[in-house]
Amino acid sequence: MMNDIKQKLTSKWNNFKVSQGFKNITASLLAILLGILLGIIIILITNINNAGLGISRLLLGAFNNPRGPWIGIGQLLYYATPLIFTGLAVAFAFKTGVFNIGASGQYTMGLFTACVVGIMGDGLGFMQWPIALLAGGLAGALWGAITGIFKALFNVNIVISGIMLNYIGMFIVNSILGGPLRPYMVDGAQNRTIVVDQAARTPYAFLDKIFPNSGLDFGIIIAIGSVVLIWFVLNKTVFGRELKSVGMNRDAAKYAGVNEKRAIILSMAIAGFLAGIGGALFILAPSTRNLGNQYSLENVVLGAGFDGIPIALLGNSHPVGVFFAALFIQYIKLAGDPMQSLGYASEIVNLIIAVILYFSAFALIVGQYIAKLKKNKKPKDKLPSDLVTKPQEVNQ
Repeated sequence: MMNDIKQKLTSKWNNFKVSQGFKNITASLLAILLGILLGIIIILITNINNAGLGISRLLLGAFNNPRGPWIGIGQLLYYATPLIFTGLAVAFAFKTGVFNIGASGQYTMGLFTACVVGIMGDGLGFMQWPIALLAGGLAGALWGAITGIFKALFNVNIVISGIMLNYIGMFIVNSILGGPLRPYMVDGAQNRTIVVDQAARTPYAFLDKIFPNSGLDFGIIIAIGSVVLIWFVLNKTVFGRELKSVGMNRDAAKYAGVNEKRAIILSMAIAGFLAGIGGALFILAPSTRNLGNQYSLENVVLGAGFDGIPIALLGNSHPVGVFFAALFIQYIKLAGDPMQSLGYASEIVNLIIAVILYFSAFALIVGQYIAKLKKNKKPKDKLPSDLVTKPQEVNQ
């Protein structure tokens, strides 16, 4: 009995070791290791006197919290919540073969719309929060669908249109908040939005009791539910398989009857919805300590959308992988402030993330290239041995 179980486990492990999933996990872990090693080298070069403390604070990440590691875990989950959604937004589009570099614009539009409902919709009562959250998701979906329409109907380069819509979205939001809505929504002294109404704030759902003073709210539960839902849609539904078929081979998908243009538009709309939810949860956060529910009127594209790119690459566009990649990226980011107190530049953390992004993208590109070579390589036809004629020997 035990031998049979052992043989089955060994067989499954051997099959897993040669699977694409194992190769993807190995590539991601290698990228993380190389990024951290580079960070350690920079710490040693820039300030060798505090190198020991600097390296320990880099590796401890969220556990550096002065109020205790448990609070640090709560803050890690709190800050990672919007990143999970932007990572899902980029990863979902990747599955359809399109690059959603416009996640920042979708995130901004979702944040802005949720903020408007959260401040101006005080007559909605207890429905103000769910309506604000849904409105943010729909605004992001609309912004993402525009990119999808440009690509599907007019064959506009999706990277160019995505970048343009990032800036257009940012300028539209700043123009409206700085213009007609400024008296109602903006704190003039600090040039940022006021706090949303109490009824519009995301409920804590007892998480403030489990992780006190961390700011963690119900948003992380929504994020976990979204990860499960996206995994189910992509792997267990006909719609998800159609989307993935377009990403794998558009010509084959089209031949099989899949509407390629519809798939691209819908995938970008869903990706935009996810990014919009991330922005909405950011602005509707109940914790004012971390300024998580205010938007500053600056002519800068929000970085949370761009963070979704390394998260999606590191997670190999798998929903569960995206979840853990978002936690890791935020874990490293939380090491920035403790390292600054030792005289190290906070850019070290950004450099580590950039290196991880580079190696993750490099592994992805190389893997796709090798797979393409194997696919195009055709075995040479061999003639049966009895049909092969030997050259006649020439008598000398």
